[in-house]
Amino acid sequence: MIAMQYSIPLPPNFAPDMVRQRVEQRRASFDSHAGLVHKSFLYHAKERLYAPFYVWKDVGEARDFLLNELFHGVVETFNRHRVRSWYVASMMYVNRDLYAGFARREIDVIPPEARLSDFLQRERAMQQELSASPDLYAHTLAFDPERWEIMRFSLWKDALSADKPASDSVIEYDVLHVSEPDSFS
Repeated sequence: MIAMQYSIPLPPNFAPDMVRQRVEQRRASFDSHAGLVHKSFLYHAKERLYAPFYVWKDVGEARDFLLNELFHGVVETFNRHRVRSWYVASMMYVNRDLYAGFARREIDVIPPEARLSDFLQRERAMQQELSASPDLYAHTLAFDPERWEIMRFSLWKDALSADKPASDSVIEYDVLHVSEPDSFS
């Protein structure tokens, strides 16, 4: 699986209600999109960022999305922004019965002396500890081999129920909608 995210600084004339309307108009296309495991429609009000987060079954599905009409609609409206990508090392769902209203993305450097398999094993163990929280909807652990960074993405019931960040590079979002057409249990 591969994770992707892009961040769009919204133009001054693009009100928060317009973001929500856009999500309502486009979400059905993602609720049934083949090859998509997960999409979080994310908004950071203070920074005025729209920053959707995706998990695709494979690189081909992610590539095809970037070439299709759905992504072209983003480019037409907001221009083309840089898309970050990570190889998914682990993705788990904890409590899919709750409404995920809060998301956090953390990024840390993987130490150059660390053996990647051992490092990921420790990260997976920490991820597994999170599964005890009934307020956690899902958690994704992924890495970027170009920058040698680890990325942790979590969806929570709300900001108050979220765990303490493990990183100093953290961004938090409101979740406007979650699409999971091809998710696993």
